Amino acid sequence: MFEKLSFGRLLGAVLAVSFIAGFAVFVLSGATTNKGTTGAIGAERATIKSAERESCLKFGTYASITALRREGLLTFKPVYNSVVYVPGKHCGTIVIGSPAYQSPAG
Repeated sequence: MFEKLSFGRLLGAVLAVSFIAGFAVFVLSGATTNKGTTGAIGAERATIKSAERESCLKFGTYASITALRREGLLTFKPVYNSVVYVPGKHCGTIVIGSPAYQSPAG
């Protein structure tokens, strides 16, 4: 039987089986869900919020992402979240949010 199979056909069959098995593992592992993204958004938001609190304590005002990075309070450029700052009493008001994720209504 193996004499009739060429190396190319045998290699093609092995690649096809490995692709199907790899795709099944990918889907079954949950890689197609957004749980990782949701977790990353939340972790990034918490880090930004912490940096903003530090800015408020240190300088008496909230700051932009650029200012937080310049002052060394934030060590990365956010990927998912943005900050809207509104001047006001005490430190002002900030809204940290991600347009990439909408909380489900409920």
